[in-house]
Parts: sequence; structure tokens; C-alpha cells
Amino acid sequence: MRKQARGLSGVDFLVIISFVAVLIIVFVSLRAAAAEGYDRYTKVELEHGDTVLEIAEEYREAHDMSDRKFISWVEEANNIDANWITAGDTLIIPVEANATALGVKEKE
Repeated sequence: MRKQARGLSGVDFLVIISFVAVLIIVFVSLRAAAAEGYDRYTKVELEHGDTVLEIAEEYREAHDMSDRKFISWVEEANNIDANWITAGDTLIIPVEANATALGVKEKE
């Protein structure tokens, strides 16, 4: 009986590379689909001193969430910790983009 050579054969290497490529494609597709789901929401650019709680209060008329639920939604949608936001960040908030066009005050 012959011993198998150490290392991967060409076919094994191609199978592994193909599998990794498929995983990357699936991951990118899922991220893109998730991002598209938030297209209808308002985006707010943070200024120095802004907090997610202040944003929740400012847009209170345009959403029907408690402050805690609003903050949790923003953290999940933006993949952030609300305690670690900085000026210049842009956040998606749970307010329909057309709600700001219908009279809810846009953040200046």
C-alpha cells in the first residue's frame, strides 16, 4: 500500500477555496439585504454632544417606541453601542424617511 502524500491535493484545495468563496458571497448578500431593509428610515448625522436618547426625544412624534426600545433598535440597526457614538457618525433611526417630509422636524 502506498502512503498518501502530506498536504492538500489540488482538488482538495479547490474544494476548500470554493467553500470559502460561497460563504463570503452568502455573508455579503445577507449584509446587503439587511442594509436595504433600512433604506426607508431616516438617517441622522451626529453632532458633538448628541445622544441617542436626545434623538429619541426629538423624534418622539414620529415613532411609537419607548426610549429604551428606540435605543435598542438604533443599536441593533447600526451595529453600535449607544454609549460609544461620536460626532460625525450617521445613524439610522426608526422613523420613516417620509415622516420627516410630512412635518416632523428634521435634525439641524
